[in-house]
Parts: sequence; C-alpha cells; structure tokens
Amino acid sequence: MKLGRNYLKNFLRLLWVLVIVWYELVVFHKASSACSWPDASFPKKSRPTHVLLVADPQIIDQRSYPDRNFILNWLTRFIVDLNLRKNWRAALRSQPDAVFFLGDMMDGGRVDMSDSEYEALYRRFLGIFKLDEKIPRYCIPGNHDTGLGVQDWFSPDARVRYEKHFGPLNRQVTVGNHTFVLLDAPGLVEEDYRRHGSGKPYSDWVPVRGGTIDFVKSFAQEEHEEPVILLTHIPLSRPEGSNCGPLREKGTIRRGVGIGYQNTLGKDSSRFLLSNLSPVLVFSGDDHDYCDYTHTFSETGSLTHIREVTVKSLSMVMGIRYPGYHLLSLVSPKDSARAFNDSICLMPDQLGIYLSIYLPLIAFSLLILLVPCLLRTQGLPHRSHAKNRSMDNKHHRVKSNESDSMYFSLTDEESGYRSPPLTGTARHSGRSQGHRERKMSVHRRLRSCLRRGTFLGEYIRDIRDVAVFPLTVFVSISTWIMTDW
Repeated sequence: MKLGRNYLKNFLRLLWVLVIVWYELVVFHKASSACSWPDASFPKKSRPTHVLLVADPQIIDQRSYPDRNFILNWLTRFIVDLNLRKNWRAALRSQPDAVFFLGDMMDGGRVDMSDSEYEALYRRFLGIFKLDEKIPRYCIPGNHDTGLGVQDWFSPDARVRYEKHFGPLNRQVTVGNHTFVLLDAPGLVEEDYRRHGSGKPYSDWVPVRGGTIDFVKSFAQEEHEEPVILLTHIPLSRPEGSNCGPLREKGTIRRGVGIGYQNTLGKDSSRFLLSNLSPVLVFSGDDHDYCDYTHTFSETGSLTHIREVTVKSLSMVMGIRYPGYHLLSLVSPKDSARAFNDSICLMPDQLGIYLSIYLPLIAFSLLILLVPCLLRTQGLPHRSHAKNRSMDNKHHRVKSNESDSMYFSLTDEESGYRSPPLTGTARHSGRSQGHRERKMSVHRRLRSCLRRGTFLGEYIRDIRDVAVFPLTVFVSISTWIMTDW
C-alpha cells in the first residue's frame, strides 16, 4: 500500500515538473522558433536589415488596478512582468538589427507622480526590455506616456519627462535604406482639436512651433530619396467597420474618443500625413489587437494605396489571448523591386495556460491524492472511537478499597446528584475554566486532524510532498527569467 502511494506521488511530481517546464519555457521557445524573418522573396545576394516592432507593453503599476489590495497588486505585477520578460526573450531570439516601440511603454507614464516614482517605473521598463547596447532602440509616445487632453491627474511635465527618458517626440531615423518617421500622435490630436476649432484647413493653419504638424510640414519640404515608413501610436482613420483581416482576434478598429484616448486619428489628419509624408508603409499601435488595412486616397487625380499594420500588444493583460510582435525585413530599393516584407509573431496564451492547464491539473492532483488517503484511513475512526470509550470508562472508576476487589461508583451526573449553583468568584472561575477547556479542545481537535494517521493529516502531507517539486521548479524558472542577463 505504501509502495503504491509513493508511486502515485512520484508520478504527480514528474507530471507537474514536465508541465511546468513545458509551459513556462518550451512553448515560448517553440513560438519564437515558428517565426522567421520574411526574407524569402529578396534576392539571395541581398543582406536584409531586420527590424523588431513592439507595441503597447504598458507595464502596470499600483494604479493600474486600484480596486485590488496590495497582495493582489503585487502578484498581478509579478505575473505580467514575468510574461513580458518571456515574450521579450522570445522576440530577441530573432536577433534584430533595430527595435522600435510603438508607444504606451508604461501604463501610468502620464500620471502626476514624483520623479523618484517615475524613475523606478523607467528602470522597470529597462529591466524587462534589456537590449544589447549595439542594437538601437527607438520609441514613439503613446497616450499613456504623455497623455491626451487635460485631466487633473495628468502630469504637466509628462512630455518633458518622456523626452528626457525616451527621446524626441517627433524625429526621423534611417534604418536599412529606409527613412522611419516617428510621430507624436497624441500631440497631433491635441493640435488638430485647436485647428478644427478655428475652422481653418491644414493649408492655412499656422502650426505650433516644434509640434507634430510643424515637424511634418518641415519634413515634406525636404527631398527624400529613401522610402518612408510612418510610425504612429494612434491608427489612421478608416471607414467604420473596416475589415482588419483574418489574423485579428475579434471585432475591428472603431472610431471613438474618451478620457485620455482617441481610437483613430481624424480623417483630415490622416490625409494630411499620407499626402505630406507619402509613406510606403505605416505601422501603428494603441488598439492592442492586430489589424491589416490598406488606405486608398486620391492624390493629383490618381489613386494611391498605402498599407497600415496595427501591431499586437506584447502584454497578456490588454484584452487579447495571444500577445505578439512584428518582424520587418528591409533591403535597398536598388536591390529588389519590393524593398520590404513583414510578418506577425504570436506568443502563447499565458492566461489560458493558467486557467486551462494549471487549474485543471491542480484539481486532478487533489482528486487523485484522495484515493490512497481514503483507503488508508477508512478503518481508523472506528478503532479510535472504541479506544476513547474504553478510556472514558476507566476515568469513571474509583478505587474504594486497596485490599479488596475494585468497586465502582457513579459520577454526580450519572447519580442524579446536582451540586449547588456557584456564586460570585466561584461562578466566574467556572466560566473561565470552561472557556479554557473549550479552547484546548479546539486545539486538540486541530492537532488530532493533522496527526499522522488521520485522513486530513495524511492528505495535507501528500499534497505538500507533491507540491514542493513543481513549486521549486516554477520559482527557479521565474527567478532565472527575472534575474537573467
């Protein structure tokens, strides 16, 4: 019986260890291995530049879930940070030449907070998304980074703070024979509100100095030989209900506006960007889900088609089952008729792993461990009760004569005799003694339940013996991931 019990516990230990290793490490490695750079259509002699695009990691803080207590908040941050690290490690296996973050790096970047608190958030971001110094990292602002509109809880220094840590709000960089235009989309939305309120078209509007419109107009006046790729956190305008393609999990991108956000840029703003920048490709974020849409507009009498890809969020808590990132391969336009290709990479469903794998396996383990406990303890209660009754009878015996045989007398309760009622100090002393006896009785019952040989005690020990192995493996893997590098 004991041998079978040990076999069962060892089986569960091995099963749990294999499951933990598989779902905490292997599935992420397999997901990244299934992604490859889209270089197949390029000439063999070409040397593509590989660009990694990441959207909306949005690392959470204590304000992200205000209704949760300290412990739940800490646990949520730990799980989300751990998942972001696993996704990031998977993405870096592709060995990119450059990395672009499409905004919303931090969930509370726009919040009015102390400099020390912001620095701590920024260090967390750098700690999660560690990158070789040789690989350039570029960021564009999202509405969670700099804010959008005016709110009491938005920091008046959000933009200055962003520029200090992440770089300019608007800029252009050259990567792989292409010019990337990094746009401050929240700033464009705010200036567009003022332009629209004045009733002036973009052609007559005097842009805010150093603002997004000013940057775009200055860029349009320059000559650019390299193809332009536009990066904007907020997606461009499109007809309501436009299809996002088969890779989207649900719904589509719809127009909408609220406190601190706007789902898409305005129609006039989108046309202003496309006509002045003439991009060959657009990447956006903010929506959290994937969307592949081709914009069509008329310019100088001819139709122009420009594809926009909205990149999936890398985070598990952004309302999608499968987080993801995007791969972009670039070659010189002189080497190939098509100078770029892109592909999506999907990460495992982390929440599904917890709810559909770990929880059912916990229930299965608890259930299967019941069987040997029931078989071992099914006869114990009867023997225990018999022993207790025997001991009780002995306590009622009173030795009346040492030289003669044993005589027995009844207790007061059995004989019907009642002692006179206690009064004063005696009554109080009796209540205190009764309270102590009841308290000791509870402790004795608890110890009895946990005593070796009892059903509950053996069951808890079996659970402990099995759980210590997978918990050790999970903690070891998590520690390695959280402290690696």
